[in-house]
Amino acid sequence: MPKLGHTMTEGTVVKWHKRRGDQVRQGEAVLTVETDKAEVEIESPEGGVLARVLAEEGSVVPVGLPLGEITRPGESASDAAPATNSTPASNVAATRSAPAMAPKAAASKRVIASPRAKRLAAERGLDLTSVAGSGPDGLITEDDVRKIGANNTPAEPDKTAAIAAQIATPPLLASRREKLTRIQSAGARNLSASWSTIPHFVQMVRVDMSRALAARKALNGSGARVTVTDVIAAATVLALKENPRVNASYRDGERIIYDQINLGIAVDTPDGLLVPVIHNAGALDVAKISARAAELAERARNKQLRPADMENATFTLSNLGAYGIENGTPVIFAPQAALMFVGAIHDEVLAIDGNAEVRPAMQIAIAYDHRVLDGASASHFTTRVKAILENPEFLGAEATANEALPARHREVTVEASGESLNTNVKYGALRWSLSGDDGGAPDPVSSFLGALGSCLLMSLRVAARARNLTVGKSALRARANEKGHVKEIEVELQVQTDLDDDKLHRLIEVAERGCHIRAMIRDDVAFALRVKRI
Repeated sequence: MPKLGHTMTEGTVVKWHKRRGDQVRQGEAVLTVETDKAEVEIESPEGGVLARVLAEEGSVVPVGLPLGEITRPGESASDAAPATNSTPASNVAATRSAPAMAPKAAASKRVIASPRAKRLAAERGLDLTSVAGSGPDGLITEDDVRKIGANNTPAEPDKTAAIAAQIATPPLLASRREKLTRIQSAGARNLSASWSTIPHFVQMVRVDMSRALAARKALNGSGARVTVTDVIAAATVLALKENPRVNASYRDGERIIYDQINLGIAVDTPDGLLVPVIHNAGALDVAKISARAAELAERARNKQLRPADMENATFTLSNLGAYGIENGTPVIFAPQAALMFVGAIHDEVLAIDGNAEVRPAMQIAIAYDHRVLDGASASHFTTRVKAILENPEFLGAEATANEALPARHREVTVEASGESLNTNVKYGALRWSLSGDDGGAPDPVSSFLGALGSCLLMSLRVAARARNLTVGKSALRARANEKGHVKEIEVELQVQTDLDDDKLHRLIEVAERGCHIRAMIRDDVAFALRVKRI
């Protein structure tokens, strides 16, 4: 049994992938073991034949003891199997007969029984000193006591005891018992210790997510695949950089502050919650955080995480918004100083500059270790996360000022009066006019071409930034047919870049797909795009 983590002392054999007598190659996965942190495939150190299996599936084996024996060509298995000190992972057998009655022992014989068994035996007046238990090391179980009672019913029961038994509440019987995995057991121990030893306090804020969601949509429109959790994770990393005392732990009367930000993100798997870690997240942008988070989540669900993937987290993020949970009280993963819970995003009525507006909003709740942080220090981090998400310049999208943001995105007000062909357009604090009277003013078609060109250029730059590609000066000239309804549009795009033709062509394809105005006319207007380097 190899040592697969700093704290590992034993592992459980989950599955053998080879049988006795099978040929194995060096480096081939022979079996899977479960540690406190993950399930890991163990590779064969040598090529040869699996001569013996020394630890059966379900066995718990201490580090350093043998799991099996592989013989090379010309070798034979050793005569005696070395002791593995392994124990069954489950103490419940599929079927058992009634326990045998051992010869009567001396009065001083120690009774080894579970608390439930002792209590049930006392209620039924049974002597356990002569019972051979069916549990590990002769442990007498509750089932043993019940079977003894069934096989040794007194011929003349005490009437008072019988009456008491009839009026007593029947015991609550479990329909089944589910043994926790080693990972779940380790989590249970950690959280129990955290809740009982760490003085928690929780701060909650509501976050207007309208800008963050719009910026995410713009990124994904240019070909990225950024989730809401990725956006929140990137904002959290920025806030941790500015508030390093949150990226810390408590030990022996000291606050231990870490330079490296290792962000744990909780992932739901068929075997329960796992928390893989994005190591050195402070050195990653949102695109790289997104890619790393997706990779770890996929491996977590496929049971392919390595122990190192779940170690040394300095801060943990748990997002249950996908399940509709709006708020909660998080419990810190020791020895970290804080953990952030994120709730679901819903449309809410928020007060914006004295006006009631409907915005997508969510709640976050951050639990802090009061030994490491006081309420005022913690509030700087809590409010900074909120501020970053409400003004997400870090995503590469230009955030609109508060006073310029309308009640809903892509909503404008257009006014016209009298018989004039002039219209006035309002979008938040922005104002502009369109006219069909004045030949020097932009007409509606020219205005539309300007919007199309702006959309294409912005989409091009967002796509380049998301892929870490360099695009310098860019310009666009758009033309439509002179008279009548717009039937065709010609666009000349001028770009200053060192990208080769293939990369530039793919980048422009992504930018064209990401421009929503281009998508509107895709099926109705002939569109010709020519690219020119400058």
